[in-house]
Amino acid sequence: MWRAAASRLRAHCPPGSPHALRRLYSPPPQPPRVDPPVTASEARRLVRLVGVEALKRRLRDGPREAIGYGELLDACVEAGAARTRDDAEGLARAMDDAGVLLLFRDKAYLHPEKVVDLVRRAVPLALEVEDDPRREELRQLQEKKDGIDKLAHKQVRRILWSGLGLIMSQIGLFFRLTFWELSWDVMEPIAFFTTASGLLVSYTYFLVTSRDPTYQDFMERLFLSRRRKLCAKHRFDMDRYLELHRHCKCPLEGHYPHGPKLHNL
Repeated sequence: MWRAAASRLRAHCPPGSPHALRRLYSPPPQPPRVDPPVTASEARRLVRLVGVEALKRRLRDGPREAIGYGELLDACVEAGAARTRDDAEGLARAMDDAGVLLLFRDKAYLHPEKVVDLVRRAVPLALEVEDDPRREELRQLQEKKDGIDKLAHKQVRRILWSGLGLIMSQIGLFFRLTFWELSWDVMEPIAFFTTASGLLVSYTYFLVTSRDPTYQDFMERLFLSRRRKLCAKHRFDMDRYLELHRHCKCPLEGHYPHGPKLHNL
């Protein structure tokens, strides 16, 4: 049998050809792979997935924090995420289980992480570990930060009173020059250009900070600047302080958690 196969190979290929054994043992060509067509169930699943993503963006980007349960079901049907109200109820339960929203007492809370944060803040501090060394470190950093804040307040108040004294000195100087040293004809253009310079400074402040040039905003920015410099001077680690504060879940009431409150200046 082997002799017959060798004789046929010599008959089809010339003697000494290097392609003789390759042609004999080469695998047959594979047909091109064709993907199966998309079935109707897969198409419905893709359409539903698109509707769910559109529903999530619509709920997250809205200005409301919570909506009614019935309104949520209507939104599921309108977005194409569910065909019937029963499907919408199942989708709402699935989104609740996945943490996308929170269902509680016929209300759908669209930002469950905020609810969790409020619950954490409402937990009594006695339920936490009392011998945690990080709480002692947080207490020490809190005392150091309070001292820095008081010093920053004093510096801000000193700067503000200095500005008031400068304005009163300018008014007194203009009054003296107008009625004693010079005349109104001479002081009128000086007063005009002084006022125009103040408007120019205010507009420059708006261009640099992108905020209205108000005294309150200037006071807050001045306080933050002084506190930043004092933290660097006293080597106060603000990042470590915030990390410990988040760990202990202790809201800073009266310690400017959302920015400085300088109304008592």
